[in-house]
Amino acid sequence: MTEAAIKNPEQLLLELPVNETFAEEDFLLSHSNEEAVKWIDNWPDWQGNHCLIIYGPNGCGKTHLSHVWQKISNAQILKLPDLKGNQYTKFENFVFIIEDVMNDLDQFDAQEDLLHLYNWVKEQGGFLLITARKHPKKWNVGLADLSSRMMAAGAVKIKHPDDHLLQAIIIKQFSDRQVVLTDKVLKYIMKNTERSFAAVRELVRNIDQISLSEQKKITIPVVKRAIGDNIDDD
Repeated sequence: MTEAAIKNPEQLLLELPVNETFAEEDFLLSHSNEEAVKWIDNWPDWQGNHCLIIYGPNGCGKTHLSHVWQKISNAQILKLPDLKGNQYTKFENFVFIIEDVMNDLDQFDAQEDLLHLYNWVKEQGGFLLITARKHPKKWNVGLADLSSRMMAAGAVKIKHPDDHLLQAIIIKQFSDRQVVLTDKVLKYIMKNTERSFAAVRELVRNIDQISLSEQKKITIPVVKRAIGDNIDDD
């Protein structure tokens, strides 16, 4: 802990680790994600599907929503490499989540493992939730049986954020860092940030790093530096 931080409680708060929460009450509902939320709320009535794919850009809330469903369904959260050896068959609750499936789907063995899981869960009367950055038709899948099954699964997109959701995301990202922005700084960020989930996450991270490294409060000049120096003020 630095001497400056000890003298300034606001800076001391900034040095706490980021604690990203995935509680249901923290999920931010908007027009961008309402269709995906409906699927989660309607489980286990998934319109005859035992597999749902939620897709959208990085930072759009797929992981948060899958964790909300994990609490509801008591699902096991797995990565694609975890499927080696079919160890998942030891679980008595046949409900699983595969997160960020595109990260590990290039290998043919991984595609076979996912196909086996899909078929086994269906045979057991269970459910499978998969998150991905893109619709399954854009996945790099060479295994025809897996491709056809993924295309037949339920699929719902989380769309780009509207202003309401974007503002809520900015507030939550800073809240996870135990930082509360002033209205003036928040309005400045809203006016100048790129309208995407990934851009907001990157901007918040950059603002936090500048604030920490220089032991400064988060002000408009700090935000301007994080965004870039080519912003014109009105």
